Amino acid sequence: VGHMHIKCHLVFDVKHGSLERKARYVAGGHMTAAPASITYASVVSRESVRIAFMLAALNGLEVEAADIGNAYLNAPTNEKIVITCGPEFGAEHEGRLAKIVRALYGLKGSGQAWRSHLAQVLREDENLGFQMCKADNDVWFRPAVKADGTKYYEYVLVYTDDILCLSMKPGDILDYLDQRFLLKPNSRGPPKTYLGADIKKHTFPNEPDKQYWSMGSTTYVQEAVRNVQTYLEGKGLELRKSVSTVLPSKYKPELDTSALCDEEGISQYHQRIGVLRWAVELGRADICTEVSMMAAHCAMPRTGHLEAVWHVFAYLKKFDKSKMVFNSSPSNFLVKTSELPRPDWTEFYKDVQERIPPDAPEPRGQSVEMSAFVDSDHAGDTVTRRSRTGIWLFIQSSPITWYSKKQNSVETSSFGSEFAAMKTAVEMVEGLRYKLRMMGVPIDGPCNVKADNMSMVRNSSVPESQLKKKSNSIAYHYVRERAAADVVIINYESTKTNIADMLTKTQCGLVRRKLCSYVLY
Repeated sequence: VGHMHIKCHLVFDVKHGSLERKARYVAGGHMTAAPASITYASVVSRESVRIAFMLAALNGLEVEAADIGNAYLNAPTNEKIVITCGPEFGAEHEGRLAKIVRALYGLKGSGQAWRSHLAQVLREDENLGFQMCKADNDVWFRPAVKADGTKYYEYVLVYTDDILCLSMKPGDILDYLDQRFLLKPNSRGPPKTYLGADIKKHTFPNEPDKQYWSMGSTTYVQEAVRNVQTYLEGKGLELRKSVSTVLPSKYKPELDTSALCDEEGISQYHQRIGVLRWAVELGRADICTEVSMMAAHCAMPRTGHLEAVWHVFAYLKKFDKSKMVFNSSPSNFLVKTSELPRPDWTEFYKDVQERIPPDAPEPRGQSVEMSAFVDSDHAGDTVTRRSRTGIWLFIQSSPITWYSKKQNSVETSSFGSEFAAMKTAVEMVEGLRYKLRMMGVPIDGPCNVKADNMSMVRNSSVPESQLKKKSNSIAYHYVRERAAADVVIINYESTKTNIADMLTKTQCGLVRRKLCSYVLY
């Protein structure tokens, strides 16, 4: 009584590359009503993964990965489901009703049931005792002490059934998890791939004794390019060979008036934009601006837009190797915040202070410095005249977050668009500082924010500076108040070396690759 009758089926697959045969028993979740309980299951953010790799090098921690086999089947289901047994259940059971008690793949609530079960084990098992990070619910940490008495945190990052473990002895944590769940034996060890990215150790020539983790998208990009080439060959087409820029020279997607795509073209456009967006997530920040521009036309792509997307893949074919190194050394391309003049804001914002979360854990491990680059392309969209914001956030010398997006309103001056960009950057800085504190990472001083608009820098860093345009007052006071609270300290950076410039506009190949050399290898 109260249960729903459904059917189940088997799904067969052959894994690409290894040709491993797989079969999975799947419930017909499409036949069930939406469960009364929540079905959302979160996963760790890529930002947190990048922070973790940087922290591993900073605090001298080992990193190991593992994959939990048949993860969902470890969790009890929250849904009331029954099936009719077929002959494969044996003659004595055939025709009888069987109750589904495990979170079978295919059920609407299985993802949430598994995540909840794993969270309960990590939190409540006395041999684990991990605490959930409130800034990212799939980052788990617990206090630990090194042999020399140094305090630090051990971390476990969870992406559904993929586990990333940071500790002096990560194998001990994974050994215990292997007793509670079944870890795939060939998945354990230092990570080689994670979420589609290539994970490797990197050594700089001037630091032969130090190793840092790197994340690259070479394998993913090469496979994506091969898929595009195969599709185009079937159409009697091919990718361009002589390509130096991400988009065709002087191409403006908002001015494209070519014919609308047919259904196949629309499908291809959506698929390829999805692939490019994930490449950006994996570290291909050199195409971030152009992918953002092209993604704005997914609702009604034109044939010219699709041609431009093929051009992006031609660029990736020529420049297919790229990786980010999560360098834990102090930033070597910025002036230290301690060396910058600190104005007295007392008369203007009185006793304003940075809001420190009262429930933040005790800071442990080495402290980190934050820095950022900000830029805006004033009225870059030739149709709407909206500007584009570009932001880079760094922890130590590691690129952690990059952002390229059209602003929500039209600004009549470059000063206004720069201040709007600065406001967004400071909001992102506050969010990242909150996450670091909730992960137990000590922060050394305010974030060093670099911008190339001198008027905006003066208005943000000189207390007695007056605002001339009231339309910018919200961004103006928000940024100045955070500067007064020592959240940020804002100073000037030349346009030629402001790497956020690559996130606001299309550029010639030489300029783009020079800026990319600061963050990509």
